[in-house]
Amino acid sequence: MPVFYYLRDEQVLERDVPAPETNVLPNVFWGRPEVFFTPAYWMTQHWMREGNLPSRTHGLGQTLEEEVVACLLGGHGIPAEVGLAAFERLRSRGLLSTPFVDADTFSRNLREPLTVSGRQTTYRFWSQKANYIATALRTLNECSVPRESPFELRDYLMRLPGIGPKTASWVVRNWLSSNEVAILDIHIVRAGQLMNLYSMTDRVESHYFQMERLFLDLALAIGTPASDLDALIWSEMRRSPRLVARVFRSPDRDRKELR
Repeated sequence: MPVFYYLRDEQVLERDVPAPETNVLPNVFWGRPEVFFTPAYWMTQHWMREGNLPSRTHGLGQTLEEEVVACLLGGHGIPAEVGLAAFERLRSRGLLSTPFVDADTFSRNLREPLTVSGRQTTYRFWSQKANYIATALRTLNECSVPRESPFELRDYLMRLPGIGPKTASWVVRNWLSSNEVAILDIHIVRAGQLMNLYSMTDRVESHYFQMERLFLDLALAIGTPASDLDALIWSEMRRSPRLVARVFRSPDRDRKELR
């Protein structure tokens, strides 16, 4: 069996890795740890960074209501830093602790330019998100919410306008520190496609829960909490867009290398 050597605190560690041509899951090969974005690559990257991974599981809000707003303000087309800046604006102005703020008020506050990393930027979708936030906060304040079960909470949140499986899973992951759900954003999906975990025709809009199950099975096979694997993949894929694009342009070559 191949052996992987790595440094931690000036100590050389060694661990066995599966043979590259063996399956981690049906139709998914382990590949080699030195080949970008194989399952073996992610497993060994996790070993080297264990205990020092960027967190995607800590709560962004101090209440469930705040958590829902923070996650609503992020997502597709919104850089993480911009979503967090918009969230902090609403929270710092007391709009998330005041019951039944109307959508127009949220809209005016989101429309103002934000300062992110010393530069001014505009929050996209400010009108649409304002409506979603106002409705979500009103519903959460008026109704009994299942706050303990990951799946019951996710099902509840998905009934709210603007909240699909990914956003609901994000809230659940953060609020309950749950490893029973997965946040399938574009970075996780692309990584899954490069591993052959997902096909190029799989879509979170219609196959979310099947794709989530595969990701959770992968995390189990690698031997890492789903939240850690999520954080690792999200961080690496997000900061290496050119490398990701290059690998995507030559899928046949890289899939041969997996074996």
